[in-house]
Amino acid sequence: MILAKPKIGHFKAMMEADRDFASAGEEPYCGCHGRMGYMAWLALVDKQSKPEYLDYGGNPNEIYLLLDDAERICGFGQLRMFDTRDALTWAGHIGYSVPPSLRGRGYAQRLLGLLLEMGFSRGKDRILLTCDVDNDASRHIIEKAGGRFAGYYSDGEYDKRLYWFYRKG
Repeated sequence: MILAKPKIGHFKAMMEADRDFASAGEEPYCGCHGRMGYMAWLALVDKQSKPEYLDYGGNPNEIYLLLDDAERICGFGQLRMFDTRDALTWAGHIGYSVPPSLRGRGYAQRLLGLLLEMGFSRGKDRILLTCDVDNDASRHIIEKAGGRFAGYYSDGEYDKRLYWFYRKG
């Protein structure tokens, strides 16, 4: 399993993953239905990953794919390296999602571990993860990975559990 940034060559795998989410009644990750939409999504992902995105009031967000040996998408990860208001409240520094048909196979745990490792290796001393208060599967994954419960965040739009991870050593 490897983490990779989305690229043009992932188009078919991305469309397959999006169909997986849609067939389970969930919002597709990419939300594109054709090559031109995918190209626009890739451009947006690139823009949102740059620190300059802060200048627009955004939350810089790097997207990664968890790929198996056949380059099937087994998960989607988000790494937010800046301590923006969103990252320190409802969004957290890391987000992850696994296509519905692939859940329960340890992919979320592996993805979270790789993203934590990446965040700490880039200099973060602490990393916040959040999950919806009613998302027991995500709560279990975060707690199993060693997240320390830090309370709740609620603002009328979001109801989240907050968990901190700290650099070891």
